[in-house]
Formats: sequence, C-alpha cells, structure tokens
Amino acid sequence: MTDIKPLYINGKRDKARRYVLPTGEIISRRQYIKITEGVSPEEKAVRRYEAGISKAGVTVKKYLRKKKTREDIKKPATELWGDEDRRIREKIMPTGGERGYYQLKGKYRFYHTKFRSYADSTGYSTADDVKHSFGSPNYLILRRQAIMNAVAKLDGYEWKYIGVIEETWLLW
Repeated sequence: MTDIKPLYINGKRDKARRYVLPTGEIISRRQYIKITEGVSPEEKAVRRYEAGISKAGVTVKKYLRKKKTREDIKKPATELWGDEDRRIREKIMPTGGERGYYQLKGKYRFYHTKFRSYADSTGYSTADDVKHSFGSPNYLILRRQAIMNAVAKLDGYEWKYIGVIEETWLLW
C-alpha cells in the first residue's frame, strides 16, 4: 500500500480533506477512497443501503434513479408498448363503468439539462365529455395538461419535454 498522507495547510487539516501522494501530487478525498478501497463513495453508500446498515439517503436515491433510467433507455420501445402489454394493462386496470367522460393519458420522454439524463413519465389531463380529434385546440390543451402532470412527477427541475411515447384516451 502506498504511503498517502493527509494534506495540511498552515498546520491545519485541509477543508476539502485532500491527500498527498508520495510523488507530491494532491488528490481529492474521492480519489483517495477509490485508491484505498477500490470503490467510489456512491457505490459504498449503495452497498451499505443494500446490506441494511443505513437508510436510503440522497446519494443512494440519485444512484438508483440513474440506474433505473439507464435500464429504461436500453429497453426497446416495442417491449414497453407492444400489443400484448396493452391488452394486459386493459384487463388489469378496468375503468369501473363508463360514464361518458374522456381523459387523455400519455407517456412522455423528458431530458434533464444538468444531469444529461432521460426519463419517461406518465401524465393525465382533466376529464372532458368530448373525445377531441388530434390537432384541435382543445386536444392540445389536454395534451399540455398531461405533459405538465407527467413532469411534476419527476424529481427536481430543469426537465425539458422531448416527445410523446404513447397517448391513449381513457373512457370514464
């Protein structure tokens, strides 16, 4: 093991808790943990959470959310929204009786500018007694409501709307 020492400035420990390598190079605390323990601080936090030693903090939630987003992007769209999936969803989620109201349900894709990640979210519009045709002003209003509802379900701000994955009308 190399002889890595903590960095002292004017006799006091460095506020950033940096370290000095034997070559004289200054490294961050994060680099020190990677060198000595072989894992990143995030991976350490996730391992502690999975072992039941600690609660899911901000680091763990962020790590798991990014992992889930990466897995969702890797799945092909046909697997998510195939005809078989649609038939299964309709059997599982009955409307509970038709009352003549229509609601737009959509799955939309968003992009986070800061973290450079993609996310999909489902949103719903308010119910209306008319099933509007695509392109009509009322349809566009209902779509905007569904998009706003979907982005509100995502964590944080700065999500930019990319496009529609699927839209369907729910009959209530």
